[in-house]
Amino acid sequence: MFIKKVDIDNQGWTYSSYVRAGDFIFTSICSGFGDTIKEATETALNQLRKYLKHAGADLEDLVKVTVTFKHGENFDEMKPVFKEYFPNGYPARNTILVDEFLGKSIKIQIEGIAYKP
Repeated sequence: MFIKKVDIDNQGWTYSSYVRAGDFIFTSICSGFGDTIKEATETALNQLRKYLKHAGADLEDLVKVTVTFKHGENFDEMKPVFKEYFPNGYPARNTILVDEFLGKSIKIQIEGIAYKP
């Protein structure tokens, strides 16, 4: 099995944008910004898609995502975005609530694990 660590645009942070390990792709967090959770979810999923496309995959190849929300944000605003971005079925998901993120304007963070032979 090969392991490839890729840094696309993490702007000096000390992690890879994604790591390809054989047929699996592990992405780092994709932060969501915007006035609403809907906008922030779209921003995060578009960044996640960018990483996956760079690795030769796409959102439909995701097998699991971890979604991190700030306490008090409206979780229900995320649901229609997931329905739009995952029309053929959803990846498994873990959802975590936190008090704050490192960046004050971040509303949501999403990371994923994809399988693409």
